[in-house]
Amino acid sequence: MSECSQSNSTAYLVRPPLRLAVFDLDGTLKEAYSPWMYLHRALGTQIPAEEYHQQFVRGEISYLDWARLDSALWKGVPLARVKEVFRSNTYRPGARQLFQFLHRHSIPCAIVSTGLTVQAEQVAADLGVWRTIANELAVQDGLLTGEAIVHVMEDSKGPIMAGLQSELGAAPEECLAVGDGTADIDLFGQAGLAIAVCPRSDLVRDSAHFVIEDGDLGRIIPLILDHFHLDASNQFIPSQH
Repeated sequence: MSECSQSNSTAYLVRPPLRLAVFDLDGTLKEAYSPWMYLHRALGTQIPAEEYHQQFVRGEISYLDWARLDSALWKGVPLARVKEVFRSNTYRPGARQLFQFLHRHSIPCAIVSTGLTVQAEQVAADLGVWRTIANELAVQDGLLTGEAIVHVMEDSKGPIMAGLQSELGAAPEECLAVGDGTADIDLFGQAGLAIAVCPRSDLVRDSAHFVIEDGDLGRIIPLILDHFHLDASNQFIPSQH
């Protein structure tokens, strides 16, 4: 495929407005596609973590059990160290350009991630994200307790996006979804424009309307302009949530 290739037609006689942009985080906005393993490698806990991952893949443990076992490996690690690790995870090219464009048109942007809130909150502060929904690491006195609070699982992104659409009064055809993994396919199915960024499987690639093969998020801007009607006078006022 080309660097920005079309997978499925999104032609409309009348272009809909864009009322919501939903992004995956890991492998989509930032380079590393697994924040859990990224942190494990930085903290030297990757060997047992790899075994837990294989147990989940084999169906021997649930997603919740996997998260619990993974997070237990980080008990006692300073939160400041975790934040430092995630700061070193680089953004994909064009990320800031894309969000500046969306902000100019007052488009509410959300992150829905099976990753970790500690990184999602950093990205929200950097890029100006309205809502972040991810998984938490419990902290006490500045140290990780070894517990995880799971809000997003591999199969729960669809209902979460539906909730955001309901909150904003946005129809699916008025939404943009951007992701890279199989968990994002449910987002794609609820968006008028679905874009896969460096997709990690053919199933993800085939589920998107367009594919950004080189990871340059700036390439999404002309796709938005072609697909949606953007009203610069739109005044989105985020709720305090």
